[in-house]
Amino acid sequence: MHYESLEDLAYKLPRGKARNVLIFAPNTIGKTRLTQHLKERNAEGVMLYNAFVEDGFTWDNERVVLKMNPESELLRTITMQGLDGDIIKNFQRFTNSKIEPTLDFESGEITFGVHKGDDGSAEGIKLSRAEESMFVWCVYFTVLSEAVDVLMERQDLRSTTDYDALALAVIDDPVSSMDDMRIVAVALALADLMERAKPLDLKFLVTTHHALFFNVLFNSLKSKELSKRACLLQRGVDAGWVLKEQAKDSPFSYHLGLIEELERAISENKIQRSHFNQFRTLLEKTANFLGYSGWTQLLTGPDASVLKSTLNLYSHDRVAEIDSSQVYEIHKEALKTEFSEFLKRFRWAAAS
Repeated sequence: MHYESLEDLAYKLPRGKARNVLIFAPNTIGKTRLTQHLKERNAEGVMLYNAFVEDGFTWDNERVVLKMNPESELLRTITMQGLDGDIIKNFQRFTNSKIEPTLDFESGEITFGVHKGDDGSAEGIKLSRAEESMFVWCVYFTVLSEAVDVLMERQDLRSTTDYDALALAVIDDPVSSMDDMRIVAVALALADLMERAKPLDLKFLVTTHHALFFNVLFNSLKSKELSKRACLLQRGVDAGWVLKEQAKDSPFSYHLGLIEELERAISENKIQRSHFNQFRTLLEKTANFLGYSGWTQLLTGPDASVLKSTLNLYSHDRVAEIDSSQVYEIHKEALKTEFSEFLKRFRWAAAS
């Protein structure tokens, strides 16, 4: 189905019949902007997790303190509902570690330490990027879990009315920087929460560029017999966005969609930054499926070194979602060459 704009898509998506919607889309397609539009359309009824929520957490490296935006809706909820203990439990469960967060509600600061009561104790621990991502996810997941539990109660007996308007949980790529084991754990826990929320008038919309997360969540919802709609989000041929239904969890269904779009962009000489990120997604998922240790091993053509550095540059550009600046010709030529080599080497053929 074609949509003229992300605003149009944000308006129509929640009106579908499916209770749980999964969308696979490479970076720079517009996932984050889509989720922002959903929140803006219904501020009270949407509980949002995306890159902007993650950006509300920043490190004070001098003091080794993780600061949380004091104006954050999540922080206010944590404070009012006393959810710090549940956040700690979830963080230690997901990371399988003894690192314990300490939340200071007044300052909005979080410190991390290991508290053993002996020489093995440690304070002022700086989290890895993966651990930081997991902590931020645990904050959101804990609040969303609390919301589901409260909404399960009879309305006149609820401990708070803060969640009464909640109609949609919107989750965009919560597994950035995480290893496969933690990605699977997050997907399974989220599927369990969706199952718990089944009796409620609450919908879930999950967007991701990560094939493993998509696959595990897809199959978990299928095994739980929960209604779902799985889609691939792409840019339209000339303008707008296209949402294609995905009946299977196999990466090849949306990999073929990526190949089609890349071939079209190359043949029409309309290569944009988004196409570099799409190719990197294709490389990452193919490498994972075939058992390679990394996606760079799949680039073997004459422009491999140029394209590797370009893909790294574009994929780590925090403004890539909104930056449509022109791509250098040398980078375009590298993409054309290496994409052609990739198709030859792995015998891909775009779906007709």
